[in-house]
Amino acid sequence: MTRKTCTDRPRYELTGFVEGVWNPEDLVELPGTSWVIVSGMRSARHAGCLFKVDTARPSRASELRWETAGEKARLGPHIFDPHGIAARLLADGRFELLVVDHGGGEAIDRLVLELRQEGPVVVEGDRVEQPPQTSANAVAHLPDGGFVMTSMFDPADNDKLSRFARAEATGQVWRWSPSTGWSRFGDLQMSGANGIAVSGDGRSVIGCEWAARRVWRLDEHGRPVSSAETDFLPDNLRWTSDGYLLLAGQADRPEAVFGCEARGERCPLAFKVARVDPVSLAIEPLIVMDEADATASGFGGATGALMVGEQIWVGSFTGERIGIFAPAI
Repeated sequence: MTRKTCTDRPRYELTGFVEGVWNPEDLVELPGTSWVIVSGMRSARHAGCLFKVDTARPSRASELRWETAGEKARLGPHIFDPHGIAARLLADGRFELLVVDHGGGEAIDRLVLELRQEGPVVVEGDRVEQPPQTSANAVAHLPDGGFVMTSMFDPADNDKLSRFARAEATGQVWRWSPSTGWSRFGDLQMSGANGIAVSGDGRSVIGCEWAARRVWRLDEHGRPVSSAETDFLPDNLRWTSDGYLLLAGQADRPEAVFGCEARGERCPLAFKVARVDPVSLAIEPLIVMDEADATASGFGGATGALMVGEQIWVGSFTGERIGIFAPAI
């Protein structure tokens, strides 16, 4: 378990924003389209929401429209509380969007999106209740039609902040199969299990241990293969077209970041975005923003990053915009 973080040499710089979102925790591209879906977490000021952004006209996002059949997946528009998301293309040309939903109980919403003239629309949906004592953070598709999810902690654990601070185990990875339902995915316990990604053949799963600042590679049975330390809190993962992963996360203490807005505190803004080799777990920093730079720019607290052409779009658990970063000249 050797440290595999390269020297901090930022290669991208902030050049603009996507406006019209709030708490844009995760973002994913609908395969083969110009559309990006964004999860806006619920807060004291805003209801939870899914947004759509056309990368051909990226200045502003708009809310995703739900048809009646799609509403079956959530307990109500004002209860909905999305977190991590994942998308895949279905055989009929539509898309399945998996949504971690904390609204009214812990569940994974399975939505079917159809592309219309206005863009993607939620046309169908169902709700998969999570196992007891789990609180999902991220979700990723498996080749068999199922998915894996990270449970960050037990919702009944009132000591989770202290456990995060001590990098003690609080959660793990779970698997859901269309035929057998839920099961634990291996025995590895993590401190703040967070981002997750699955290789195309399903034989490799990359998971983030947020509070312990570690990235893991697991085999198809959930057994640890290797791991690498990071010097920031590793949050969401997203594949790039060339087979690497983008990893974003906050550069502060886990107990300072988690729940900061709910406590009425100013949230730490420093963050990093890195490229991860899914085999060696070598980590190459691409974006580095310290507290002063993030405060000056009005953007920070990164949770996820997505490659859009030559740009990197960065989401955040706080604020009301997505950062657009372009290669530094």
